[in-house]
Amino acid sequence: MRKKIFAALMASVMAVSLLAACGKKTAPEPLPEEPAAEEPAPEPAEAVTESSTEEIIEEARPTSLDDALGLAVLEYNEEFFDQGEVAGEGHILLDKDGSDSKGEQICYTITCYGRYEFEDGNFVCCAGNSAIPCVIRLMINEEGEYNTVSYEPAPDGSNFVDWIKDNFPEKYWSRCITVEDDDRNELERQQRSYAEEYLSTIGREDVEVGDYSDFEHEILTDAGVSVDVSNAMLDVQSGDNFEKNCPYWIGEREVIEEDVRYIYKTEYDKKKGQIIFSKTEYDTGKEVEKSVYDAKTGDKVE
Repeated sequence: MRKKIFAALMASVMAVSLLAACGKKTAPEPLPEEPAAEEPAPEPAEAVTESSTEEIIEEARPTSLDDALGLAVLEYNEEFFDQGEVAGEGHILLDKDGSDSKGEQICYTITCYGRYEFEDGNFVCCAGNSAIPCVIRLMINEEGEYNTVSYEPAPDGSNFVDWIKDNFPEKYWSRCITVEDDDRNELERQQRSYAEEYLSTIGREDVEVGDYSDFEHEILTDAGVSVDVSNAMLDVQSGDNFEKNCPYWIGEREVIEEDVRYIYKTEYDKKKGQIIFSKTEYDTGKEVEKSVYDAKTGDKVE
């Protein structure tokens, strides 16, 4: 079973306080016949430097090629996606050049990356990419640890085919240009395994995992709200208030903020003719914020 890679950086800092006190005494006059012996100066206190108070814990690097590729995919993509609460990746190693013991390895891969969040009780891939050919260069040190040298994904657009032909062995051109269903399914299986493992660690392993398209999402116009009012609500949610985290469909999503899990909800009360946005604490059900809009005019009610 594939070993999961969750990149983490830990640091331990010890706080040190230095207290100093000094007092002043008047010494008695020394006797002429017995001069007072000169008191030796106290030894200077050892300087406390920042480096002496800080324990640096270096992140362990992978020692297997499979784990190194997985970590490279996660580390590269986390710069571009920050939604959701956990990331997953998938990779297929097509071929490689270089020594298996030390030095540089060039890996020809197809990769995917996704981030997951709770939506309407499901754990949904809310952002990411799929089936991207990548050339990943790794360096193996004398201890057998892998470090990423470079990560080069295929570009979008008209240069895609030329890039594949310039960077991949010819026998993989077709497989990279038109990714087969078997490869896509394997990448998705690997990626979802991260989400499933995460759910088991938080005690929610019964939750269904999938993509946004795997679940129904009723939007306001489906419920009878006019296009103009629906667009007005999108304008509301494009601002900086709490509504920006409420779903664009009628439903709810969970967001963790400063270690507290919240439920952001969008509701449509057809009887009252109101669109309601709210934010509540997941554990307590306490309502934190709420706003109400007229479903006919789009004006704010409260």
